Amino acid sequence: MACDGGFQERLRHVLIPTRGFGKCPKKDSTFRYEKQQCNEHDCTGDETCVAVQDLLLALDGSGSVTEAGFGILKSFGVALVAKYHTEYFGAEAMRVGVLLFGNGIIMDDGSVSPAINVQPLTQHMELVKDSLEFLPYKKGFTNMAQAFALAETMYTQNGRKGAQSAILVISDGKPSFQFQTNELVQQLDDKNVQRFFMVISETGGDDVKAMQKWASVPWETNLIHVPGLEALEADLSVWTQKAVVMFCPMSFSPAGMAAEEASAGYILVKESGYCGGRGALLSKDIGDAEACYTMAQGAGAQAFLLGAWFRRGYCYAGTMTVDTQLFDTWEQNRMEPACAAGWRNSKLFDFYAVQPPVA
Repeated sequence: MACDGGFQERLRHVLIPTRGFGKCPKKDSTFRYEKQQCNEHDCTGDETCVAVQDLLLALDGSGSVTEAGFGILKSFGVALVAKYHTEYFGAEAMRVGVLLFGNGIIMDDGSVSPAINVQPLTQHMELVKDSLEFLPYKKGFTNMAQAFALAETMYTQNGRKGAQSAILVISDGKPSFQFQTNELVQQLDDKNVQRFFMVISETGGDDVKAMQKWASVPWETNLIHVPGLEALEADLSVWTQKAVVMFCPMSFSPAGMAAEEASAGYILVKESGYCGGRGALLSKDIGDAEACYTMAQGAGAQAFLLGAWFRRGYCYAGTMTVDTQLFDTWEQNRMEPACAAGWRNSKLFDFYAVQPPVA
């Protein structure tokens, strides 16, 4: 969770099973399990998602949702997509696709009709919004198993290497074919596909418990239970913000970031690349951007490069001059910052600019 309280946990597994009269601490004992709270600060409310994630929105168009309810689900999807960025800090971020399930009619050959690939994974969010707004209401039964089967195909066709594959199921939580759904969830799990659920149900019960088992572990941070369609419609912005901070692996508040940067004295301009030359190596074991900034200041540099990947911990001074006008330009355009000499793309370094002193 990016804010409003998440948790970290760790578990020691059994290496050698007990034999005879041997004993081993239980799974939830303090010898094997630890848990602590994290990110307990309040959300700002303008959180946005800039993760390198391929996300499929799977909407339930079954008869149990009702046509009016289906309209609410579509509105939620459109509001959620508005919080995603396909590019930020000059690097690729989100791609989103849409599939529709709930058209589960029996075909002439006795098979169940498949889910519908409405919009393949794309970086064009306007296409995603249009596909959501014009989704047809199928009013069949809930063939959630077919949604997971189609998701696997859509990732194979358009998924990016290095991006997190994830599916967000938005449903009233009344799935058919639970055995088949279990099997397909296991297949997605084997392929490391993250599974999120927005369950809109007034009562909860066994259907929500089934979704808890299908959500990625831990389900507490991968499933949101909304107490009914009326509650979702009444507080659409609240639920979309909650979904972003819970389901996005890289979400943040632009307003909060601006306040932090103003006091820090530097900004992140571009991920996986840098502008200008790479100057002196300042450290090979730097802890974070703040420590690298301090060393860059000491070296009189107006920009610095922070190592990533197997150059993590490396800190270099930047060679370029950053004046107030250039700094302000970068600060105002975080999606596609410009570099006059052309960006040097490199997965090994992120580029930061130091705020010029006020005259």
